[in-house]
Amino acid sequence: MQRDEQKGASVKPEHPEHLTRRVQELQQENEVLHTRVRHLSTERRRLEMQMSDLARLYTASIRLREPGTDSELMATFQEIIKDLLGSEAFAVFELEPDASALSWLGGMGVDSEPLRRIPLEEGPLSFVVQQGRSWVSEASPADALALSACIPLRLGSRVLGVIAIFQLLPHKPSFEATDHVLFELLETQGGMALHCARCRTVGSPLTRGS
Repeated sequence: MQRDEQKGASVKPEHPEHLTRRVQELQQENEVLHTRVRHLSTERRRLEMQMSDLARLYTASIRLREPGTDSELMATFQEIIKDLLGSEAFAVFELEPDASALSWLGGMGVDSEPLRRIPLEEGPLSFVVQQGRSWVSEASPADALALSACIPLRLGSRVLGVIAIFQLLPHKPSFEATDHVLFELLETQGGMALHCARCRTVGSPLTRGS
């Protein structure tokens, strides 16, 4: 009995300073683990967004490649611009043969009357036709007919028409990197779709929608 008591007495409790250091070490290890978890969570969200963006591009590409009538082409543009680019206010124009003006083909959320025919003198629409590349506003549009973006519809290097996007939906303050990839898709495949629609009407311009 006395021997057991002596043995127990020989076991000394850990020094408080040692316990404090150990607690600090565990706290640091815990913080490192939390940092790794946050990093992995951020990376997962990035990959999910990337997959979503790829799915959006694939969907848009398939829609533009599907043959259809003039009204179906306008419906395809509407789906892409509303669902993927985030705007319910846009217009699609065809370039007139002498390239002096744009003529209304169809649209959504804007009054077509003042947009029936737009002479190409200066401004974003003229820039897009002349340069054959998209234009994006640096600031959010202040009124309903202020442009957010203009996208040429091209067959090779030849501009056939233009998509004019006006105000964006409230949840989307500006265009993102993936949107610019969609612009390029609309430029080429949208232009090809417009050309095919022309061919289906035996070389005539598209029937201008209301």
